[in-house]
Amino acid sequence: MNYKSPQKIYFKEEEDYFFSDLKFEVNKYFKEKNLSPQANKFMFIKIIFFFIIYFIAYFSIFNYGDNVFFLIFIYSFIGLWGVFLGLNVGHDAAHNAIFAKNKHNNILVHVFDLLGTNSYNWKNRHVGAHHLYPNIMDYDSDIQQTSIVKIFPKDKHKPFHFIQYIYMPFLYMIYIFRWVVYRDFKDIFSLRLGGYNNSKYPIKQVLKMIFFKIIYLFSLIILPWWVLTHPFYYYLLFFLLLTVFASLCITMVLLSTHVGEDANFPEPDSNGIMPHSWSHHHLKTAGDFSTNSFTVTHLFGGFNHHVIHHLFQNICHIHYPDLTKILIKVSSKHGLEYRSKKYLSSAVLSHFKLLYNNRKTINSQS
Repeated sequence: MNYKSPQKIYFKEEEDYFFSDLKFEVNKYFKEKNLSPQANKFMFIKIIFFFIIYFIAYFSIFNYGDNVFFLIFIYSFIGLWGVFLGLNVGHDAAHNAIFAKNKHNNILVHVFDLLGTNSYNWKNRHVGAHHLYPNIMDYDSDIQQTSIVKIFPKDKHKPFHFIQYIYMPFLYMIYIFRWVVYRDFKDIFSLRLGGYNNSKYPIKQVLKMIFFKIIYLFSLIILPWWVLTHPFYYYLLFFLLLTVFASLCITMVLLSTHVGEDANFPEPDSNGIMPHSWSHHHLKTAGDFSTNSFTVTHLFGGFNHHVIHHLFQNICHIHYPDLTKILIKVSSKHGLEYRSKKYLSSAVLSHFKLLYNNRKTINSQS
């Protein structure tokens, strides 16, 4: 079966001096402060801290695992903290934003494999498709993952989408479980992931995926069962609980950046030409939330400063709070809209308003 290339996408030439001005101000920021765009000392402290907390939590299973209520708590915590670890370390590493040398970033990107998800697939989906084609239907594989939910207003409509704003909160709870046990394996046989050509899948990546998933499931289910005294099904339930907490955490973040009620979904014309330039497209399709919160920024790896991330994906998130201030100033100078929600809760609610608005076909929407 041959891979059929999708229509080639082209962005218009930059229509003003917005992006050149922004790049000038960003470069000026790093030069005046004598900073590297990659990780600084605080970022490396963060990396060590997040790893230490994760492994302390994991090994506490064997020290205090006789208490079922402690296991319920610690598996839930590991689910949450695993997401924080992935967002802070794996995500930046995938964008080559921690170290100046890519080979060092490629080591840290294996955090995703440590957490049961496949780093090779994730990088192809996220960097190879999403960052090239954000919010473009049939090209953005981060957003368009299943027909069960209709996020793109012009996507194929199904009758059950009418109540998607009711059932999707429950389906989001299995997001990580589905990713670990199904989606990664499905990607092996997928010829394309959105706009990414996935037809030549390396066998060594398949073997690596199987190896890491066995290690992951063994460490969280089999090994605790061998060492501790509870029935085997307890650890299956604990693992499911872990994935529920991880799923709620990661979907809360992902849903708050691109798919709110005011989201834009630009489309190419018959020649594959998008209606905006590259920088204007990213400004229109990404949104921020809780940018003034130190806690949200450093737990979610700067995901809340999402617009600047899309415009400068190879810069470490540790710099995003200052760069977002520059972005706001330059956007205002050029009369361009910068979208941001004050609170994470507002951004999440906005996503479910989008699901509500998309519950009907285009022709019958009020």
